[in-house]
Amino acid sequence: MADPEGLREAVERNAQAVMTGNFNQLMADITPEALAQMMQMAPQGGPPSMAQLPSITGYTIEPVGPDGDAFVYKVTFTSAEGRATAAVTWKQIMGQWKITAVNVISLERESTE
Repeated sequence: MADPEGLREAVERNAQAVMTGNFNQLMADITPEALAQMMQMAPQGGPPSMAQLPSITGYTIEPVGPDGDAFVYKVTFTSAEGRATAAVTWKQIMGQWKITAVNVISLERESTE
């Protein structure tokens, strides 16, 4: 099944914004509920979170498929310190694609051996 019009472009734009630290674009793409969900992922003194992945050097995007009236993509960000993968749910809200949920799938550190 093909992605709905404009969705892949929105996913790419958002991943690029994460990689380059474009905070304004990130805020434009995410719903308040998904933002709150992401804020809860940032542990205090615990293991690293996606928000703490330094110097992102690249990303890959893999469509997972529809989930009701939303669409899920698996996005993996890579850096010198490791990789972080999340399932990102997108839904059209008032004519614009918005992130409505983010669920971390994995956080992997590069081995320092």
